[in-house]
Parts: sequence; C-alpha cells; structure tokens
Amino acid sequence: MQIIFWLSIIFILYCYFGYPMILVILGLFFKKKTKRAEISPLVSLLIVVYNEEKIIERKIENSLALDYPKNKLEIVVASESDDKTDEIVKRYREKGVKLFTYPGRGGKPYSIYRTLPKCQGEIIVFSDANAMFRKNVLRKLVRNFNDFRIGCVSGELKYINPQKAAVGKSEGIYWKYEILLKRLESKIHSVLGANGSIYAIRKKLYSPLSKYRGDDFDLPIRILQQKYGVVWEPEAVSEEEVYPETIKEFKRKVVIVGWHFRGAFILLKDSIKKFQFLLIFQLISHKILRWFVSFFLILIFLSNIFLLNNNFYLTLFVGQILFYLLALVGYLQEKRKKKINQIVNLAYYFCMVNFAALIGVIKGLFGLQKTIWEKVR
Repeated sequence: MQIIFWLSIIFILYCYFGYPMILVILGLFFKKKTKRAEISPLVSLLIVVYNEEKIIERKIENSLALDYPKNKLEIVVASESDDKTDEIVKRYREKGVKLFTYPGRGGKPYSIYRTLPKCQGEIIVFSDANAMFRKNVLRKLVRNFNDFRIGCVSGELKYINPQKAAVGKSEGIYWKYEILLKRLESKIHSVLGANGSIYAIRKKLYSPLSKYRGDDFDLPIRILQQKYGVVWEPEAVSEEEVYPETIKEFKRKVVIVGWHFRGAFILLKDSIKKFQFLLIFQLISHKILRWFVSFFLILIFLSNIFLLNNNFYLTLFVGQILFYLLALVGYLQEKRKKKINQIVNLAYYFCMVNFAALIGVIKGLFGLQKTIWEKVR
C-alpha cells in the first residue's frame, strides 16, 4: 500500500510541478525565437455559432472594429442556429459579413469542416460568439506567421468576472497556471493545444482527424505533427466572462475532458508512429496524466486507510479529510450564496476540476460523450 500511496503522490507532483520544470530545462537548451514582423496577409475570421441571438450583434460589431486592413479581412459566420441569430447576421451583409447556414446540428468541428474551404484567407482565425477581441488582436496574431516555421498561434484569453463569482476567482488562478505552461511550451514552438476563442492557423495546414474532430485541441497538435511550430501570443487578447455558477463550469469541464480524451489517444498513437518523442511526452504529461489526477487522489485516500497504524500516515489521512471538508464547506456556502474564503474556495475549485475530469475520463473511455453538446452559457 505504501508503494501505491507514494507513487500516486509522485504522479500528482510530476503533473503540476515536474512537467513545468522539464519545460524550463528544454527552453534553456532548445529555445526557438519566433521571427515576428508586421505583415498583412488575407485573414478570414471564422465564428461558429449556435443560437447566439443575445450576443452575436456585439460580436460582429467587435469584429468590424478590429484594427486590420478592411480589404484584407473576411468575417465569416457559420451557423446552425434556429433562433434569430441568422436574421441578425444578415443585417451586416452590406458590411461584408458572410453567413453560411446549415440545417440541423452537426457540431462546431463539423461546421468548421464545411465552412473553412469556403474561406478566402491565407490565415484562418477562430473565435466564439462570446469572445470579445481587443482591437490589435489580428495584427498581434498574424505577425508570428512571418516565420515560415509557425503553423498555429494561440492568443491569450482573459477572464472577466463582473459578478465577482467565487468560481471566477479560482478559474483565474487555474488559468494563470495554464498560461505559464503555454509560455514555457511556446519557447520550444510546441504549445499543446490552443484557446478555442482566439487562435489562428495557416489554411493549408488544416487537417482534422475527421469532419467531427477539428477543434482547438486537435488542430494545433495535427499542425505539430506536420512539423510546424505552435506558439503563444500573449499580446493577442480575447476577453470572456466566467460562468457565475460553478455547476455550469463543472459541466463545461466534463464536456471538454470527455471530448478531448478520445482525441488525445488518437493523436498519441499517430505521434508514436511518427516517432515524435517531444509530442508524445507532452501529450502524456500535460494532458493524459493531468486528467487522471482524480484517480491518483482516490488511490492516495484508499491506500492511506491501510496505513493508519503509523502516526505519520494518520496525520496525512486527517489532513486529507480536512481538505475535502473545506471543499464541502465551499460547495455548501456557494449553494447558500454566501461569500467563500479564498483558501476554502481553492480547495472547492481543485476538487470540482478534478471531479469533472474524473467524469469526463469515464465518458471518454466508454464513448458516452456526445459529439454535439449544448453550451452551458
């Protein structure tokens, strides 16, 4: 039981601390400098929507106001909506906004699959209806493509929390950690996945696993497999409101893990066939092992029960119980809409994220995650 206990702890410590440290070392010895320059290729801004009547007008106005040559920017909306979204988008035809509509639900990757070949841009920028770009976003993204080695650029998502939601504060801390990983991976031109609300690719490199699998996780890795670099651009900023309710954030994370889980193993298999050892290492370390942290936590707790005849292990067991009690307190306080202490909130958020990953992994393993899901906003 001691072996199970300590191996589980080692795996968790490796996921959160060991992997970043290895990236630091790789960055010292294999750092690649991106040759940025101001360029203005034809860009297609592709926005895939489903029933976004409440926010699509704001998104289009935001897109039209971007600081980029108007004759070099194509705004494309791909819609499967059955509300007033399409009607609103049509009002902007005279301003050059293109609308492609599709009956029924095929899902975001399928909409991209059907629409991207119709886009005229050399560079395709992907965004969501609820993601508001800062004016200089396109210039900041595109300058990285001056380097012929770069195939994909991920912008930075900044969460805004106008309702001061507890989950928003913890999401911000979690996202800062993810940004640290992106910064370290970017130094070696190997960012593992992009942010779906703001990333760009060379159109010629678009190569989805299938018409139903081509999102912000799969596409950048497919570009890495084509031996092009994927980098992070911190000055290309998109702003998005956090979900004020933890239950909605929980559902979103379940969906993301369930969806990405199966794709990760397909991509891992392809990377092994191509002997791309860095990518194999990253997929296992950054994604797969992280998704299994909840299983390691369960193993630590269960194995600890069999080690209680030792004062050291008894102390660790009591510590675990107190930690999970803190998370429970956070859950109960949020349900009662009471202010949550920061330490309690972090325990609650950590448990929520890993429980969501647990459910997502199970759904991914047994093929229970649908290819189409309802947005939780």
